[in-house]
Amino acid sequence: MSFSTLIRLLIIWTNPLVIFGLNNGLALTPPMGWSTWNVFHCDYNETDLMGMADAMVASGMLSAGYKYLNIDDCWEAASRDPVSGMLKYNETRFPHGMSALADYIHSKGLLFGIYTSSGEWTCQRYPGSWQHEYLDAALFASWKVDFVKLDCCYQDNVKDRATAFIRWSQALTSQNRSILYSCDSDELILNENNQEFPSQWAPNYCNMARIWWDISDKWETIMNIIDHSANIYYASGPGYWNDLDILTVGLGRQTLVEYMTQFSLWSVISSPLIAGNDIRKMSKEIGEILMNKEVIAINQDKLGRSGNMIHRAVDGSYEIWAKPIYHENTSQIQTAIHSLGFTPLPRHAVVLFNRRDSITNITLEFDDLFDHRLSPHPPTPTWTASIRDLWLHEDLGQFTETWTATNIPGHGVRMITVLLVNATSNNL
Repeated sequence: MSFSTLIRLLIIWTNPLVIFGLNNGLALTPPMGWSTWNVFHCDYNETDLMGMADAMVASGMLSAGYKYLNIDDCWEAASRDPVSGMLKYNETRFPHGMSALADYIHSKGLLFGIYTSSGEWTCQRYPGSWQHEYLDAALFASWKVDFVKLDCCYQDNVKDRATAFIRWSQALTSQNRSILYSCDSDELILNENNQEFPSQWAPNYCNMARIWWDISDKWETIMNIIDHSANIYYASGPGYWNDLDILTVGLGRQTLVEYMTQFSLWSVISSPLIAGNDIRKMSKEIGEILMNKEVIAINQDKLGRSGNMIHRAVDGSYEIWAKPIYHENTSQIQTAIHSLGFTPLPRHAVVLFNRRDSITNITLEFDDLFDHRLSPHPPTPTWTASIRDLWLHEDLGQFTETWTATNIPGHGVRMITVLLVNATSNNL
């Protein structure tokens, strides 16, 4: 049995609701990259993008895992070619063409992403791709595009929006090129519909899909997205990931503590990590958040699980989010505690999240992680676990039954890994 098959069987056993994603060989872990929108909006050209590619390499972002450089809206010419019907790029902004830009981006070790809309127009009123899906997919492949973000502006019929996402999936998979497919499906989320709607259909067709409306660099918006991220963890997995939207880390309207919180939650939930700050003038502090290798490792964990909220205070003042993560000694640990009558996953990433404005303490009970409810006659175990802090980069020692994070600042987190090292029971 191959390692990948073993992992998939383990996921099915521990989470029978899991849905495996689009089978195009891409996004086996959450995609990482950078997008133009927050920095440039519609005001950019090929020189700007080449400079950003240089900055992604020089800053260490590429080495940290951010490999996609994605162009958002406004690269297009004002109209399609009247003879061929092909999309055209703005020749003033891109005098050397998209293929040449792709070549430059690829020469830096990066991958090239582009944007279009499934409607007749893009959100900024450039030509969209409605009824041109296969034509445009072939054009993007000829430009050596590696990532397509599909929006759905200017399409009033909800059924047309949904079917357009599916047609684009088919168009991209028919190309002789591997192209990651990002479904910007927020316009499908209507107040009268199930708010978790994209997670119900997108895994079959997309590599990633938005689960809520557009993000902004405001704490309230971040919290709104987090609130809609709970209980849809089952949809995420290799090939498909719930997308919480572009990171606002470094845009300047929130505190460093709040940016650390956003990055921690995006990572434990296994959202794609698409940065949106100006990397060319990124501060040391923002770089340390975006390039924290231990936190990124949780997001990119090869077990392929998504985190979920496992506990919330009655008054809503704090939450605990957790994600099972791979550990090379899983089988040995599980064998050692097999006599207890259950087989928990022994290692988790945990975010203890303070939603209050003031400092607080939060206690994690290990029993909430190392679940033994699958046993027909569950014992009452005593857990001992090893704790590591991923922002302090420190091993904190071994603890029994609980661990308390003290002095968590308002809107802040402690992010840790919890490794089960022993389990005993007096009930046997």
